[in-house]
Amino acid sequence: MKEGDTVLGTIDNGGSLELAKGTHTLTFSKTGYWSVTKTIDVTSDMSVSIEMYPSSAAFKLENFPSNISIHESTIYTLTFTLSPIETSATYNTYLSLSGLSDIIEVRKDGSLVSPENGKYYLGDISGPTQISIKFKAGAVGQHGFTITLTSNDAIMSKTYTTTKQVVYKVEPLPFSVQMPSEWQVGENQLRISESSGQSYLVTAVLKDSIGNEVWSASHAFSPYEAYTFTPKIPKEGDYTLELQWNGQTAVYDVTVNPVITLKTKTLTVQKGGGGTIVLHFKNPSSDVQYYTIVVSGGFLPAEINQSISVAPLAEKDVSIAFAVPEDLTYDAYELNVAVMQGNATVFSDKVAVTISDDSGFSLFGGASSGGKMLLYVLAGLLVVGGLVLALRRR
Repeated sequence: MKEGDTVLGTIDNGGSLELAKGTHTLTFSKTGYWSVTKTIDVTSDMSVSIEMYPSSAAFKLENFPSNISIHESTIYTLTFTLSPIETSATYNTYLSLSGLSDIIEVRKDGSLVSPENGKYYLGDISGPTQISIKFKAGAVGQHGFTITLTSNDAIMSKTYTTTKQVVYKVEPLPFSVQMPSEWQVGENQLRISESSGQSYLVTAVLKDSIGNEVWSASHAFSPYEAYTFTPKIPKEGDYTLELQWNGQTAVYDVTVNPVITLKTKTLTVQKGGGGTIVLHFKNPSSDVQYYTIVVSGGFLPAEINQSISVAPLAEKDVSIAFAVPEDLTYDAYELNVAVMQGNATVFSDKVAVTISDDSGFSLFGGASSGGKMLLYVLAGLLVVGGLVLALRRR
């Protein structure tokens, strides 16, 4: 320890040193650590606390929460202050996170920072900077992740690394959530049961993949009350379900898989022949579903309509057969496939149909001109063979 250029002595942790009354600016140094300068006013016996940082690190992470407790599946924002230990070592700063899988966003002084190859570029840090890390909590239990900050000196000749271990505890939600085994287009049942013995308002919000609200509802829960929400989903796709209560939000991913898929995307048929289109239907609901399949366009002289039903919690393939006319102008057509439920179109797609001129041959008819010529040759050979056999018998 020294004051100005004067070395006052060496002290250990908990050691003491005599100083004259008055103001002193002291510099504390230790091998492998950044030096710390502190001004004190000595009026009587007093204690001074000095925190020293390794010279390999460039930052102090301050205003960190001491105990982090999060409810499962909720969104949590960890906010702290990034303060340079030595500003000559805080150029070209990157932040990286390991052990944290569901990162939503990172912000620097309120501005969003986009990831670059898994890291977040913070730039040159010259003073205290607020950093926030928003993430989704996982399962109940104790979890942890590591914050790593890498930076350089002004001429990029030395790299500094600062690390911080973050430990947090995930608590159970104050209510239980029972979701559908499979979400479907239309109404779904979402049952919530209060389990903490408290009263509070729960708001359920369903958002589409770009964050637009498509459904919401609220219910004021009494202690241990159960209530069933009926989220209504407009179409297939990916959604986010938010359950909001007491300033907190639990978030769940919702995927609505197609209940109807076209298995026959392309088809090759022959003039005068026929073809078959196959659709797959799935019914995740507890009610029978009724549909009308409509095939039109292309070379079809009229629409094909076929009504079907799908049993609850079942799935099946449905085949639609059609005839191919002999007199076709083109070698490729498109057939329109639509599925109606009542007056609403719930599915539509197209089938690309290729017309093949090669119909092969048959010994008993139905052959092409080439096939007929081969048939005549075979018939001639059979006649000659019959004459030879007759001659031999003589």
